[in-house]
Amino acid sequence: MNGYERRKEQKKKDIKQAAFSLFQKQGIKEIKIEDLAKHAGVSQVTIYNHFGSKEALFREVIKEFVADEYEFHRELFQSDLSFREKMTTSILHKTNNVLNIHPEILEEMMLNDEELKLFLADFQSKYAIPLIVDVIKNAQNNGEVNPDLSMESIMVYIQLFNNNTLISMITGENGKKLATDIFQMFFYGLSLPSDSK
Repeated sequence: MNGYERRKEQKKKDIKQAAFSLFQKQGIKEIKIEDLAKHAGVSQVTIYNHFGSKEALFREVIKEFVADEYEFHRELFQSDLSFREKMTTSILHKTNNVLNIHPEILEEMMLNDEELKLFLADFQSKYAIPLIVDVIKNAQNNGEVNPDLSMESIMVYIQLFNNNTLISMITGENGKKLATDIFQMFFYGLSLPSDSK
């Protein structure tokens, strides 16, 4: 990669970082290309040249975010932490993401943008689900998860917590408390965690 290509890639990276920061705070609907250009310190033409439209920029930013989240969880799940520690870290991380991302972003990702919905479904089947299957199988082998539970039943359970209605509720009023409670129930059910008994 020559100097021009490096500068071009760096500029794209800077635009995506600035755009994500703006989307995170303000959502997507009210933001205009001129807002993105000002926030990124570039011209509107530069954004159009690199991405074509606000929507295309948004999709690229979200796809990069999803890939980064996958890498975070891949490293976490391959670490030497216990299953419970891995899940606790994951819960806190996901809850923090939900609470710090503007509700419109989650709505666009999960409900409104057809291209992103297809991307997320494909990414989940190819990467996210195999990753969670591996960590659960390892936990079953280590005696940290009930080995009598079939992977099919575990995956059905996971899917119960992965639907559009749930996303809509988490992004609504009282979303912070709801998200925390849902992640708690996901991993510990309705009973008290063992260390609180």
